[in-house]
Amino acid sequence: MEPSEQAQCYGFDITARSRCNQRGGWIAHVEIHHKDRLFATCSPDTVQPEWLTPAEANRDGVERGCRFINRMMNDPHDRSWVALRERAEQWFFRIEASEEAEEILRELGAR
Repeated sequence: MEPSEQAQCYGFDITARSRCNQRGGWIAHVEIHHKDRLFATCSPDTVQPEWLTPAEANRDGVERGCRFINRMMNDPHDRSWVALRERAEQWFFRIEASEEAEEILRELGAR
């Protein structure tokens, strides 16, 4: 079983699961759910920090997830679907292109 860590932020559930890459560094795959619906993910295959332990990788993943959500909820700029995707990709996150993700954005008043 992969080491993992969970946290909550603004009603979102963040789960970070770490794995060891080919170079021996630990990286975390992050999933963000809202009311049991997948909202955003962070691909572990993108360039991101490598850590010496799975615990460090998971803490970093949870912190990045919280930062992403905090920025999304508190940034006064445009929250259109396109703008959110652009900012998400800058933080290594991909907002899911699904009806559920779009519904979450509408519920949050972000679309």
